[in-house]
Amino acid sequence: MAFIEHFNQLEDSRSHINKKHDLLDIIFLTVTAILSGAEGWKGIKLFGDEKLQWLRQFRAFENGIPVDDTIARIVSSLDPQELTHCFMRWVNEIREANGQS
Repeated sequence: MAFIEHFNQLEDSRSHINKKHDLLDIIFLTVTAILSGAEGWKGIKLFGDEKLQWLRQFRAFENGIPVDDTIARIVSSLDPQELTHCFMRWVNEIREANGQS
């Protein structure tokens, strides 16, 4: 199961009017930025700006990288337990695929 399939089950509580940026784009950006050493919302935004071409190999990012406040607001609106659950399932799938127990 791919990254997106694990995180696709998260509930996006934003109204349709406020969905300029795709939730999965923002989650993918946030996870890859943090795994790459980014710190804080501004660090995630900077990573996105610098790596947008690379990020677009995996996700559309149709409206580019959101500002740091938008990233913070959207990620903070997610249920932390659900987000952790999705992340752990994704990591465990990778671990098991590599024969690690």
